[in-house]
Amino acid sequence: MASLEEKLLYEIEWRTDELSIIKTLPFLVNLSQQQKEIMRKYSIPTIYSLWEGFVVECFSIYARELSSLALVRHQIHLNLLAHCLDMELGLNSPIMDFEKKKSTAKNLMVFMDSQIKISTKLPTDSNVNWNVINKILNRFNLKLLPENPFSKQLNKLLLIRNNIAHGQHTIPVDQIMIDELSISVIGLMHEIFERISEGFKFKTYLEIVTL
Repeated sequence: MASLEEKLLYEIEWRTDELSIIKTLPFLVNLSQQQKEIMRKYSIPTIYSLWEGFVVECFSIYARELSSLALVRHQIHLNLLAHCLDMELGLNSPIMDFEKKKSTAKNLMVFMDSQIKISTKLPTDSNVNWNVINKILNRFNLKLLPENPFSKQLNKLLLIRNNIAHGQHTIPVDQIMIDELSISVIGLMHEIFERISEGFKFKTYLEIVTL
């Protein structure tokens, strides 16, 4: 059975292979200059989708790994408990109806008295920039990404992706940009891998951590 690190590395490897194909594809086929420009432009949303897909899948893998430990409430770090309550019981949304409040209270008691299943849901909002990925890391009590250089890298990727997705063409996309964004995503995936691996190794998912 594959280890946590092996599962995460697999997610990095196949995405890295696809990013390599995206970078080289315009040079492998006989395209006009206009066709190359169009291919490069619409490769940006694909690069972003590989990034967001990695975030969703790697934290799902980590959540399932933690759930397999069959931990109970008093063992789990408060950040993870709050994450589960937020995602599974919808405590982030105001409940006005009293019957719904009773149902939520019942579900909460069951949740707190049973083995905790870590939620695989994530609040990405299809916008995994530096702020969002750090919020996710914090939910899992993992080391955050420093602002420099990751804020600039992710904000640039999101800006260009959103520009293209909304039908705007104010930002030209050339091969240098494709290479730069691909390298950024590969580096970011490895940063997340290291944080999850380190968190699992040092058991930062527990309420009391012994380093």
